[in-house]
Amino acid sequence: MARILAVDIGTTHLKAGCFGWDGQLHRVAIRELPLAQDETGRAEHDPEILWDRLVATVREVVSEAPDEIRWIVLSAYQLSLMPVDATGRPLMGIMTLLDTRPQETFPGLLARMDSWRIYERTGCPPLFQYPLAKLEWLRVRRPDIFHQARWFVGAKDFLLFRLLGRFLTEPSLATATQLMNVHTLRWDPEILSLVELTEDRLPEVVPPETRMGPLRPEAAEALGLRPEAEVIVGVYDGGAVGLGLGAVAPGIGAMNLGTTAMIRLVADRPILDRFPQMRLQTYYLAGGRWFPGGAINNAGSVLQWLQEAVLGLAYAEQEALAEAVGRPTGLLFLPFLTGERYPGISHLASGVIFGLRAYHNQGHLTRAAMEGVAFALRLILEALRANDLPPLRLRAGGGGTRSALWMRILASAFQIPVEVPEIAEPALTGSAALARVAIGAAPDLWSAVREVPVRIYDPVPDWVPIYERQFERFQALMRDLEEAFRRHQEISGE
Repeated sequence: MARILAVDIGTTHLKAGCFGWDGQLHRVAIRELPLAQDETGRAEHDPEILWDRLVATVREVVSEAPDEIRWIVLSAYQLSLMPVDATGRPLMGIMTLLDTRPQETFPGLLARMDSWRIYERTGCPPLFQYPLAKLEWLRVRRPDIFHQARWFVGAKDFLLFRLLGRFLTEPSLATATQLMNVHTLRWDPEILSLVELTEDRLPEVVPPETRMGPLRPEAAEALGLRPEAEVIVGVYDGGAVGLGLGAVAPGIGAMNLGTTAMIRLVADRPILDRFPQMRLQTYYLAGGRWFPGGAINNAGSVLQWLQEAVLGLAYAEQEALAEAVGRPTGLLFLPFLTGERYPGISHLASGVIFGLRAYHNQGHLTRAAMEGVAFALRLILEALRANDLPPLRLRAGGGGTRSALWMRILASAFQIPVEVPEIAEPALTGSAALARVAIGAAPDLWSAVREVPVRIYDPVPDWVPIYERQFERFQALMRDLEEAFRRHQEISGE
């Protein structure tokens, strides 16, 4: 029996799933990915640990029938960067989307770039999280590494190299580098020149559906797979989630609520914000479709921080206390613990809990954190609406969907239903759907997406007007604190 192996590389976990020809998931394995962080803002994955975790996870999930795996397809997080030498040897760790060191050199880059022109060409607003800003940091702060590097690659590009022996990438990752022209789907020489780069130092770009041929013999042996197993390039993790959730029909938006979060909507062309805020990020998806919308850095990580650093509770107890509050808190929780990558929220922003009184307890804090993430995500929703891309409902995935309370809060803050498909691993499922198109098991991407039952969370009528007023206060507080954030950064250097 021929089967598909799907692998998803996230910022905190690596997952692998085994699928049948019909797209049915049979088995899943998961490993944690350690993130090396320190006071400098470093947030890196060790590439050798990443490879070792991939090998261990794949071996576990295929242990019962390794010879049945005929195809392997990958998805991975965006905004990563790592320099490697001419042999493919890493020169440092993989800078992840949570790495804040590029803030140090970002002002100098901004001074040399026409932000609106670059946004029009790349669909990427001026943010320090993009690989363009990471390249500038390497050029200025690590010139020895920058000039020694033969290639600059992302996490998935590195794994494809280990699997195939070639440096490759695909448009859903490349359009999130701020180095690719979205109108041509080619690396942009004018932008590359800002960081003294030429396109021959970046991976070759191939479509997500491309069948790249068999594994390298060494990779097949390490993974415990047949050497004939073929590699299919795949898309980025958020795109795979959108496909797995079935958010491909008109009016259905995709929301992922994990460590980070996103809201996006499928479109037939790249959509840019028509307003000067540059709020929309438009990335390629697959099959000639695009995935405009936005993302935030601080989502499930905020509840984890609250749980571990402040409350010291088990998550189930934390959730129960938040549920017991029974109504909107009235607190304003700005959840920007690591700054933000969403335009309009300065990277200098930090976490704030505003309006605390003596009667507020652990449940209020937890629920306020959920509300704060909901309001941050609503900023993305309003940008989509302002650009004539209004989702009529949202399909949600990610660990946050296990909280019924959070889903009701989101539906009420957004004023649209939130649907949670009864699907265990949407990212793996979406990658498997893409692979099924590539191998001819499905005629196109949209028919490859499996329809599954959904749990529907409707807005709570009593909460809607309260959250509408609270969202206005949330925006006003952000504006009022903008100068305070800037001054804090100047004084503290953080």
